[in-house]
Amino acid sequence: MSQYLPTVAALLALIPAASHASEARGKSTPPPAKDCVEVSGTALSGTAEGPAYAAAEVKCGAKLSLVLQRQTGRNGILPVWTVIDQVTISKPSLRHELLQPAYCSSSRFPDVAVFALGRMVEQPDGSYRSENVVKAWRFDIKRERLAAIPADGVTCALDGVD
Repeated sequence: MSQYLPTVAALLALIPAASHASEARGKSTPPPAKDCVEVSGTALSGTAEGPAYAAAEVKCGAKLSLVLQRQTGRNGILPVWTVIDQVTISKPSLRHELLQPAYCSSSRFPDVAVFALGRMVEQPDGSYRSENVVKAWRFDIKRERLAAIPADGVTCALDGVD
């Protein structure tokens, strides 16, 4: 049993805090490990009869991770989330950011949630498009994990504000 404690402690360290950002999304989780904070999060579509899923970008000190979570219960009216997969993110520059599935798509995986590590650049029409996408992941719902995919063919875009 004691051989598993470091692994369990490491996984618990990646669970985001029930801070104001988490409460806005209805998350109920234990406090994070020291120096861990949820940077961003997004709901992911699952199946109609299956559990709900979410992903969060978590920063622990200098380390960044993309964490996949499944709803495993409720605490009153708030859902309880359990970490089921994670990937470590290494940004090649300060301008690179984790781009969310709401803005990203892949020509190779057209109907799944795609995360990308890249830069958004403003276009002449006021919209933004991804540039220099260096890594990408898709949400593999059957295996409940984040799967690395080729970055070529991944595009992220955000329409300009009128």
